[in-house]
Amino acid sequence: MKWSTIWIKLFGTTSLFGVDMGFWVSISAVLLIVLAMNLVFWGMKPKKDGSEK
Repeated sequence: MKWSTIWIKLFGTTSLFGVDMGFWVSISAVLLIVLAMNLVFWGMKPKKDGSEK
């Protein structure tokens, strides 16, 4: 499967704002990873230690 062929059929070009689609795909992947890491981090409960008695 050639992603560039699918992309060209959908949008008619392989670049956006003069930058190749590979850049945008990689930026999207990094954005998704960062969002997932933030969701996991902010969803964690604080660790309880024994000194609060």
